[in-house]
Amino acid sequence: MIHNEFDSDCRAIINPEEHIRPVEGFPEICIGIFSRRMVEWILETYGGEKISRFGCCIGDIPIYKVKAFDTEVAVFMPLVGGPGAASTIEESIPKGGKCFVYFGAAGVLNKEIVHGKLLVPTAAVRDEGLSYHYLPPADEVELNPESVAACREALEALGFPYAQGKTWTTDAFWRETRGKLERRREQGCVSVEMECASLAAVAQFRGVPFAQFFYATDTLDGEGWDGGILHEKGAGLEGICFRAAVEIGRRMAGA
Repeated sequence: MIHNEFDSDCRAIINPEEHIRPVEGFPEICIGIFSRRMVEWILETYGGEKISRFGCCIGDIPIYKVKAFDTEVAVFMPLVGGPGAASTIEESIPKGGKCFVYFGAAGVLNKEIVHGKLLVPTAAVRDEGLSYHYLPPADEVELNPESVAACREALEALGFPYAQGKTWTTDAFWRETRGKLERRREQGCVSVEMECASLAAVAQFRGVPFAQFFYATDTLDGEGWDGGILHEKGAGLEGICFRAAVEIGRRMAGA
């Protein structure tokens, strides 16, 4: 099986540090946000300076330096899905990034979790492909306990309610079947999204702190799919999520 071909050799044929140069003044705290609307709100509210980019065949992804809450952070919008999102960690490290916080939408597997509530993943079920190139085969990848603790402590200090549990990372949005949903709930998953397992695997392989949280947008726990607030793309949650991400990053960086 291809998923059993993990190679622990840290040197690949193509390595990020050989092709990506350090960026002077690149913030140590990097925040990846899966919402164009939220990124635009942050830039309008706090301002930002474009300091670099991720090159991509469908168009460059800009990286902004933003100063908020007495902290400088790099802000960018990763591509959706494990491979595109994970490449932003790989390419940020040689630029100067030291710790990583990502946030975005997630569906919930428990209808008791209200839309808009923040979710902290403690582990991710690896129902995707990229993580198997970075870690030996396993059903799950555990998120770094210290980074998870930083999430909890930051949200509690800010007074932001949250739920926690495992997340189901899938790279097949249109193949979230009822049978798979029930198996993931048995494994302890409270949410479903498309990047966390990949991001956590890359961070673990590269030895960098990584944390992620979600805002609940839609519900799979019911007769059918409840699209909830997914179409709103984070509207009204921008301030809460960005404040939380900066605080989590500060704690991870020891600021």
